[in-house]
Amino acid sequence: MLDEIKKLKEKYQNTENENEIADIHSEMNLLFAENPDTFADSLLECIKESNKKADELLLKQKLEDILPVISVSYLAKNYFKKTPQWFYQRLNGNNVNGKEAHFTHKELETLAIALKEIGQKLSTTASLIL
Repeated sequence: MLDEIKKLKEKYQNTENENEIADIHSEMNLLFAENPDTFADSLLECIKESNKKADELLLKQKLEDILPVISVSYLAKNYFKKTPQWFYQRLNGNNVNGKEAHFTHKELETLAIALKEIGQKLSTTASLIL
């Protein structure tokens, strides 16, 4: 049922036609009537996936101003022991080995620590100049 809901969601996102929207609502109602519990579980899973994508877009947006300023190569190598390509694959949600690459919660924690440390180094250096 999850696949059917995802297809209807995609169809909904790609239309502005009120008749098609009404048809999508009807199809959703039929899926609900077929099995309310499975429908609810599937819809919840779909919502979780949407939230995850939104969080990833927000992360990319949050980093947009600083990535041109700091060395992603340094960040990837020194904090993750990885390549810059690895970092950008996760940031952009690229397909790696047939799956979308994402930062894990632990990797996001590492990223936050790295940015704080880099910020502190910049502040310390700036204070030494004046």
